[in-house]
Amino acid sequence: MSLKITQILRSGVDRTRERNGLLLVGILFVLSAVSSLLGAGIARYVPEQGFASPDAAADALFALPAVGAGVLSLVLAFASLVVSIAAIRVFVSDETERLPREAFTRRMGWVVLNAIVGGVVFGIAVAAGFALLIVPGVFLLVTLAFWTVFVAVEDRNFLDGFRGSWRLTKGHRFSLLGIGVAVMLATVVVQAVFGIGMVAGPLLGGLIAAVGSAITSVFSVAVLASAYTELTAMEADETLGFEEEQSPSTSGREAI
Repeated sequence: MSLKITQILRSGVDRTRERNGLLLVGILFVLSAVSSLLGAGIARYVPEQGFASPDAAADALFALPAVGAGVLSLVLAFASLVVSIAAIRVFVSDETERLPREAFTRRMGWVVLNAIVGGVVFGIAVAAGFALLIVPGVFLLVTLAFWTVFVAVEDRNFLDGFRGSWRLTKGHRFSLLGIGVAVMLATVVVQAVFGIGMVAGPLLGGLIAAVGSAITSVFSVAVLASAYTELTAMEADETLGFEEEQSPSTSGREAI
């Protein structure tokens, strides 16, 4: 039994359009917009304060905003990661209307830590794979695609997430590659459409582009969660079928 690419993609679209999917789009848009405004503020502030000046580092008026901007950037990055984890949890559930508080709180410190460390390891492994004639990198991208889902949903550590994803994707990797390519193309198209807003100026254009980025981010997570749900259901069915095939012979031996 193989994955149906169109069905997974359609499910991703449907989950994105549900009420909680749109709420997630809104949250990510706000985080992205604040980050864009912060970046624009820094870009304007640095020349005004004479960043190239040797005395800039000693200028308290310069140092304080820079430190504040750095702290705020870290907070925004952390918040975006938490929202992404919560989105995975929401999309693997049957909930379509609300965003359960548990999705944002359950063992979040543990999950975030594993997501950060695992992300670094995953990034290094994939980068090394791409350095080796590209194909190994693509293989790792597909094979380990669900490690974050295992970490977010099943509270596994990132190494268990890698192993779980390797097992789950076995026999379905070409289908998953097709899904990944489709998501990538959809992302390029949507971001290109919203990127047209840049003609309105960098500030307004950046905000419009942030809408497209939020939509594609939520859609990508929804597709990932849909594929995970389908694969785990297929795995459970195969396990049940195997047990049912074994049970008659077992009972027969017991009767003898």
